[in-house]
Amino acid sequence: MRRFAVLVALCIAAPLSPRLAAQRNEVKLQIALPAPPALGTEGPAIATANLLADDKTRQLLRSGFPARIHYRLELWQKRRWFDHPEGRTEWDMLVSYDPTIQRYTVVRTHDNELENFGGFATVTSADVRCGVPYRPGLHPGKSGKYYYNLIVDVQTLTESDLDALQQWWLHGPSAPGKVNPVTTIRSGLGVLLSRVLGGDKRHYEERTNVFSVR
Repeated sequence: MRRFAVLVALCIAAPLSPRLAAQRNEVKLQIALPAPPALGTEGPAIATANLLADDKTRQLLRSGFPARIHYRLELWQKRRWFDHPEGRTEWDMLVSYDPTIQRYTVVRTHDNELENFGGFATVTSADVRCGVPYRPGLHPGKSGKYYYNLIVDVQTLTESDLDALQQWWLHGPSAPGKVNPVTTIRSGLGVLLSRVLGGDKRHYEERTNVFSVR
């Protein structure tokens, strides 16, 4: 009995195999379609997992290099010869680390609007917030056969990217109570180390099956 207990303890304490660890950190994209009666009036729910699980991405974040997760959702109509694009929408999730308060900030920009989700204690919790299902509102406007294609790019932002984001904020719509995300992002930049590490970019795609709208 004692020997069995020791074996159980060893199994619990043993680290995950590389294969199991890779499966746990596997990037996942999900396009959840609404119920059939709502296919022509509601868009799908977009969810993700482990977009920030890569070791290099986490190291860059901790070093002060913010990450941008760019989403592009495309709606295609299935036709006999050539599929036809019916529309698309794009949005970004911006994740940055501020070492002065040891918090990760997550914001979303979509159609010139910004939503700040606040600070998170770990990159894992920030990753989870980025992956919460989101409905961008893209849906078919007439009967036919369709499918969605989702493209996600995870990229480490450079100084020029931050300058472009600063310009977008300065010239975009303003509203009371909104805080410029670039201020938060720049406050965590570890310029020297981030340049030594270099940038990073990863690309993912997911597509739904063909569905019918009546």
